[in-house]
Amino acid sequence: VAGSTYQFSAWIYHTEGYVRTTLYVGSFSNVYSNQDLINEWQQVTYSYTAEEDASIEVGLRFYDIGEFDGEEIVYVDNLVFDIDDETGDEDTTGEDDNTGSENGAGDDESTSGEDSSLDASTYYNSADGLSGLALKTALYNIIKDHTAKTYGDLWDFMGTNSLDNYYEKDGTILDMYSENPSTSETFNFTAFDDQCGSASTEGDCYNREHSFPKSWFGGEVFPMYTDIHHVYVTDGYVNNRRNNYPYGEVGTSTWVSENGSLLGSSTDSLGYTGTVFEPIDEFKGDFARTYFYMATRYEDIISTWETNYESGAAVLDSTSDYVYEQWVITMLKTWHENDPVSQKEIDRNEAAYEFQGNRNPFIDHPEYVNQIWVD
Repeated sequence: VAGSTYQFSAWIYHTEGYVRTTLYVGSFSNVYSNQDLINEWQQVTYSYTAEEDASIEVGLRFYDIGEFDGEEIVYVDNLVFDIDDETGDEDTTGEDDNTGSENGAGDDESTSGEDSSLDASTYYNSADGLSGLALKTALYNIIKDHTAKTYGDLWDFMGTNSLDNYYEKDGTILDMYSENPSTSETFNFTAFDDQCGSASTEGDCYNREHSFPKSWFGGEVFPMYTDIHHVYVTDGYVNNRRNNYPYGEVGTSTWVSENGSLLGSSTDSLGYTGTVFEPIDEFKGDFARTYFYMATRYEDIISTWETNYESGAAVLDSTSDYVYEQWVITMLKTWHENDPVSQKEIDRNEAAYEFQGNRNPFIDHPEYVNQIWVD
């Protein structure tokens, strides 16, 4: 608005000191962050007075300097574009991303607030009395349109809601690919401090694992890419070994993780011939209910995913009804029945509901699995 003055600000956190950040408000502002101030937050501000009514681009630009090696993480938080109180009374607009930018390029991501009016006690009312595919579609209509989060937001969720309060009860990261329910591990991850990075061996760090591989739905595609109901904290090295192989039951293993998770060729009885990754029995039900969630939440688009990646084609059947090949359904139902819903899952489901505004129906109502995927 012509004549109005706007205050633009952002909090910046440099990790190495070979990238600097400038505010961009219609053009370059010539206001830069101090790249020499590393490992602590600094605020960068700029005052802009509009000469005419217009739409302009605002944001951040990143520049490499000095001995830049091609990659640096820069954290950005509380990005605000705000009209000066003395020149106008327009609403304040701000984003709280808390996300990192790599390779000198900023992320254009935003978050939406949770709907505190959601009432879990009546959440499934519209599905009452239904069964079969009608029940699945009713559940889809209940859980669709959740709040899509940024990839950076997942770190915060995991650091708070993926802790071992169930086995060793020591508050370290609970990783279903490496956690040993019956004894202490040889390593533990500290929330936030041990985020990956890259991992050269098991125990190096933890990362964000798409249990339903992202290559199967096309890569960094929202909202699937950040749907916390299928993204779990996992050991970075074990995650790399799992790659995007299907979950399955291993006949001959080629590699074994700290807790006994297996990678190898499938058993003869599985109904599938190929390399599979098998989590331990303690967590098989968790992953089964995750896959039933994915089949339901993305009922409207999942039939198109089969052609995205070869290993996904082995699992998906190109339909939107039962979604998976028969060998997958048989295995997942067995895992679901043999490893019932745990308190860990219940707690995480509640946290996910608060985080992104939808629930996994198969944790709340395990009976839905057999009501939909009838033998």
